[in-house]
Amino acid sequence: MKILDGIELKKEIQEKLAKKIQGFDSGLPKPNLVIIQVGDNTTSNVYVRQKIGFGKTIGASVNHVKLSGKIEEKELIIFVREACADPLVHGVIVQLPLPEHIKKDNVLDAIDPSKDVDGMTSVNVKKLWSGDKTAIVPATARGVDTILAKYHVDLEGKHVVIVGRSMLVGKPIFALMIERGATATICHSKTVDLKKYTREADIIVSAVGKASLITKDYVRAGQIVIDVGINVTEEEGERHLRGDVDFENIKDIVEMITPVPGGIGPLTVACLFENLVDAYAKKFLS
Repeated sequence: MKILDGIELKKEIQEKLAKKIQGFDSGLPKPNLVIIQVGDNTTSNVYVRQKIGFGKTIGASVNHVKLSGKIEEKELIIFVREACADPLVHGVIVQLPLPEHIKKDNVLDAIDPSKDVDGMTSVNVKKLWSGDKTAIVPATARGVDTILAKYHVDLEGKHVVIVGRSMLVGKPIFALMIERGATATICHSKTVDLKKYTREADIIVSAVGKASLITKDYVRAGQIVIDVGINVTEEEGERHLRGDVDFENIKDIVEMITPVPGGIGPLTVACLFENLVDAYAKKFLS
């Protein structure tokens, strides 16, 4: 059994990006990310701090704008478009979730697709699903692809079963796996006999957000298990971070597995900044 280490891989990406930025022409602005947050969601605050911290370590500029949770959708869209129009801004993300009175898709589609480093605009979604190499891949999906490549997993001809169908994670991973030559299946809460599908897979990617959903009955020897789930559980009065996979009872059965924490989570932020630097390079170096 091999544990796929996302922390070490994150460090490698961090060092690579820092060197790239240091190597850019000193007369050019540094890659600049704008994070637009609406309201004061506790989980969002944590994710934003992680992004700000990573940006500092590689020498990128990160501007965090926190707007009132009462802002109207039209006002927010105007703000997003103004941020994208700034030539000194190379990436714009709208931190999710948004308040219920705001339609997420309307706001995301206000982002300039060339600065959509989260890969969430309809333009980039369409590019990804059509196999367009210029698509900006959502960071979590890119993280899954990156860790599989790091450990020399050949996807061609493999059966990848993705558990979870969200637009942010499950569906982009599905599209990317097909593009890599895999045969992919998406399962979800309505799937009958989920374990039948997961046991048939060569690679399982779980992105549901349900702690320990994937138990030893769902796996077999020789599989690769990628756990994208992040769940906070309380045990004996203490809070713990758990994945979708029952790691302790599965790790000695399968061939490769990602831990939680320490697997895909660290790569999500790193891959977001890879998208930022790629967008920057397309503008100034192509």
